[in-house]
Amino acid sequence: MHVSHAAAIRGTETHLQRLLLFAAAVCLGITFAHTAAEAQASPKETVEQFYKAETEGTWLGPERWDELQDFLTDISPSVPYESISVLKSYEVRDARKDVGAGGVVDYEVEVDFFEWGSIDSYLNFISARDPSGKSSVEAGPVEERTYETLVLRDGFVQRDPSGKEVETKGKLGWRMSLFASQKVNVNAALRWVADRRDKSNDPAIRYNAEKTLAILRALSVGAPVPEATKGIAKESPAQTAERFLHLESGLLPSQWNQLTNFFIETPKPRWNTVHIVDVVGTGIDTNGDLTEVEISTNLLGDLDESLRLWNYPSMRLPLESPSASACFGDDRFEFRLLLTEKHWDIAGDGAAKELDGPLAWRIEDTSFQPLLSLDTAIRYVKLIRDKTADSAVKRNGSRTLSILNYYRQGKSLPAELSFDAAGGCGYDAPHETH
Repeated sequence: MHVSHAAAIRGTETHLQRLLLFAAAVCLGITFAHTAAEAQASPKETVEQFYKAETEGTWLGPERWDELQDFLTDISPSVPYESISVLKSYEVRDARKDVGAGGVVDYEVEVDFFEWGSIDSYLNFISARDPSGKSSVEAGPVEERTYETLVLRDGFVQRDPSGKEVETKGKLGWRMSLFASQKVNVNAALRWVADRRDKSNDPAIRYNAEKTLAILRALSVGAPVPEATKGIAKESPAQTAERFLHLESGLLPSQWNQLTNFFIETPKPRWNTVHIVDVVGTGIDTNGDLTEVEISTNLLGDLDESLRLWNYPSMRLPLESPSASACFGDDRFEFRLLLTEKHWDIAGDGAAKELDGPLAWRIEDTSFQPLLSLDTAIRYVKLIRDKTADSAVKRNGSRTLSILNYYRQGKSLPAELSFDAAGGCGYDAPHETH
């Protein structure tokens, strides 16, 4: 087909224009990709930025919580932290690339922590221990290791206090999936403890805070850490725990004044729920001035204020044959003992009277649900049932006594009493700390 010279020139110009436009588009694409790559931190850099902010205490309060949206795939509402870990330092290792199913790429970054210890909800400092059992105060910070997995995302899941999830758009970047606990440096820990102390009216917490602040100040300047409480208690933590459990499990509410001296502060047992148990063992773990006591039990049921029994088994496990059940002793409760010469009498209006006494292991947790032995529970239910005028409480009490008497005789429950039993081992959901 014949094409005029002018038309050929116009065609050449149009072709050139298209080439120029294509080249410009390619250049823009390259420029955009280059800019995005520059703006996006690498997986290792992301982890470094995150831990720098975390260890400085950025997320100990709610003020800067929204900054987490640049680091995480899943963000929960800000809540006050009950405990924190205290680090001397940390080291972020090189990222390792991993290609999964469907070509999905993620990176794994190793982080090594050098930990002094932790501070619990009562503001006690608990030193970290190495595999040989040596305290970080004696042997230096203890090395711990974790791995962060990062994926490339431009959004995150935002959770509200009810747990509802909302997909939210954000900045494209490498994001981590977990934010398990707060790890902070010594200076951030000093600020956190001082703030908690100043906001608390609890004399025991303020007392613990002063001891912990002294330890943290020493760690911050490399000075010797103040020694633990000097002296030896008349009774070991194991003896104190055993004696307390023996007394507690046999006492009714009106007799609890016999237990006051076991506590740092006047105890406040919560009789709205009582755990009926067979105690089968206790475990003791002492770290400096603090002892964790774990009580292994076979749960016979939880008793509420209306004398209704729930979470109970269809049969009581025999104590003389632990091998009879795989879940023997699996219902566990805990409390803590603190070595101290001080305790406080808390009046009904909240006024605290400080009392000095001999050095002793005392229970730090003052508000918890009591543990009762089977025989004591039977006495307790009879007492409440016979005194009440409430017909529902009387009815519940009579049914509960029938169940407890079957346990006392070592017999399985009949069908009319076991239809809502939790099974041969009792309810196996986690229990509230004792």
